[in-house]
Amino acid sequence: MEVLTKNVLEELATARLREAVSLFDDGHCSGAYYLGGYVVELALKACISASFQPDAIPDKRFVEKIYVHDLKKLVELAGLEAERREKISADRLFAAHWEYIAEWSENTRYKVTGEGTSRSFIEALRDPDHGVFEWIRTHW
Repeated sequence: MEVLTKNVLEELATARLREAVSLFDDGHCSGAYYLGGYVVELALKACISASFQPDAIPDKRFVEKIYVHDLKKLVELAGLEAERREKISADRLFAAHWEYIAEWSENTRYKVTGEGTSRSFIEALRDPDHGVFEWIRTHW
């Protein structure tokens, strides 16, 4: 298994976004939605990885908390919750995008997602000025 460095997580998040868009473009809406959630998860985990100090063993309890798929918890673990709240207060479109993204869970793999839902999710990720993925990337 490849070591999940910050750079690898960033590359994976970016690649998964391209793949989610490709799935959507090919009419695979459920797959695009499902994979899109992992884009956010990977991006947040890239932010979290930046907090690890070289040559130090991180706290085991903290590391165990990282192995979740809960995007709200990952924002907190990444130290971005206060900034997220500020951004939501200042940017209504980002707030709407975040609300939409935060509903995702790994259980969506058992759900059929329609074109409208999938399109909105991809837009919430990619919006260049108000998108969730774009915001997270500024914290890499």
